[in-house]
Amino acid sequence: MGLSIVLVLFLIIGMMLPEKLHVERNVKIKATPQQIYIYVASFRKFNQWSPWAAIDPATKYKFVGPEQGNGAIMHWKSEHPSVGAGSQKIIEAAEYSRVKSVLAMGNLGKAYSIFDLKPEGEFTTVTWSFDMRFGYNIPGRIVGMGMGDGISHSYETGLQRLKRLIETGKPGK
Repeated sequence: MGLSIVLVLFLIIGMMLPEKLHVERNVKIKATPQQIYIYVASFRKFNQWSPWAAIDPATKYKFVGPEQGNGAIMHWKSEHPSVGAGSQKIIEAAEYSRVKSVLAMGNLGKAYSIFDLKPEGEFTTVTWSFDMRFGYNIPGRIVGMGMGDGISHSYETGLQRLKRLIETGKPGK
């Protein structure tokens, strides 16, 4: 009886947790969308500024498909818990304006990462967003509650590294 009550409470509380996670960060870079696009539409260039590549330089990568744009795929494997293992595939690439990819997130399901590039005079605003729906996955909803801050910090770091790389030729720390 007691175990049944605990299970029912777990289900009820779990279903009250957020069903989706959305994180969005942006930065203004003194560059054209064309100059920025090559870094967000190519996984081979992504690692020049990626916050995760900087965490574990020993990460193993495998690239499949085209150099950039639709169909480009990156697989990675790291022993570092902040990097882990997974894959990402570009599913939408609108040249110089938007890149959307799907990430395999293991037992949590899939998530989407989107770069939007908006020109503003001599600057371009780069917005990097992350979206994930947990549906009825209660353990996913629980894990999702703690993911937002980590993703937010990583996106901030990555965007600052991208800005420095494009504006100075060297990625930020």
